[in-house]
Amino acid sequence: MERVVLGYDGSRSAEAALEWTAERARRARVDLDVVLVTNMFLADRVRADRVLETAARRWHDLAPESPASVVRLDGLLPATLASAARGADLLVLGMPSGSRSRTAAGGWMPLRAALQAGVPTVLVPAGWAVVDDPVVVGLDDDSSLAALLFGAAEASSAEVSLCVLHAWLMGAPRATAEFVPPPSPRRTADTHAHILDAAVERVHDEFPSLPVTADLVRDNPTSALTRAAARSSMIVIGSHGRGVVAGSLLGSVGSDLVGRLARPICVVPPHAPGG
Repeated sequence: MERVVLGYDGSRSAEAALEWTAERARRARVDLDVVLVTNMFLADRVRADRVLETAARRWHDLAPESPASVVRLDGLLPATLASAARGADLLVLGMPSGSRSRTAAGGWMPLRAALQAGVPTVLVPAGWAVVDDPVVVGLDDDSSLAALLFGAAEASSAEVSLCVLHAWLMGAPRATAEFVPPPSPRRTADTHAHILDAAVERVHDEFPSLPVTADLVRDNPTSALTRAAARSSMIVIGSHGRGVVAGSLLGSVGSDLVGRLARPICVVPPHAPGG
C-alpha cells in the first residue's frame, strides 16, 4: 500500500490536493497522513483541529476504502512538513493557481518542501479536475531517470499515454584562444534527438504496453512545458537536489511553472524508486 502525506490547511488548493489524492486512491488503496503545520506560539489550535476533522470526513466520503490519519504538528514551514514526509512514497501539496512563485504560498515554500522531503512531490493547483490527457515528462540532458520512470508509472496506472518532452536551444559559443566553429543546428538537434530516443526506449523496456510519444522542441523548457500542460494531466520534472530541473535551466524552470499551470506538477528526486 502506498503511503501518502498530504499537507493540508483547509484552503481551496488544499481541498484540490485532497481530491487529487482521493482520485489516486480509487486506482489503488493508499495509506494517507493528513498533516497540518501550525505555529506553536500563534496557532489557533481549536480551529486547526476542526480543519483536520473536516479533512478526515471529506476523505472518508471520497475514499472510504483507504485509511487516513490526521495530525497537527507545531513547527515552521517548509521544514516541518518535509520532515513529516520523509520515508513516504509521495507528498501532495495544494498550489494556489495564478500566483507568483516568489511568494511563500505561491511557489517557493512548496518547492522547497519538495526538495527537502526527498520524495516525489505533487503540487496540485486550485481548481484541479480529472482529465484523461497524457502525462508529460520534461526531459533534461542529465535529468534523473527516476523522473522519467515515475511519469511512466503514473501514466500506466491512470491508463493514459506518456509524452516525453525534450526542449533544447543552441548554446552560446565559448570564448577560447583559438577559433572553434560552433556546432551546426542540425548536428545539435541530432544530439538531442538521440537523448530523447534513448529515454523513450528505456520507457518501452520498462512499460512495453504504454503508449509513448516523443516531442523534441527547439525552445526554452519553461515555454515548451507551459504549452504542453494545456493538453496534459500532469507535468513531471526532475530534481538534482540543488534545485528543480526540467530542461537545461537549473532551478528556474520549476519556479517559473509552479503556481501558473492548471495541471499538477510532480517534482521527482533522483533517488526515487526507479532512479
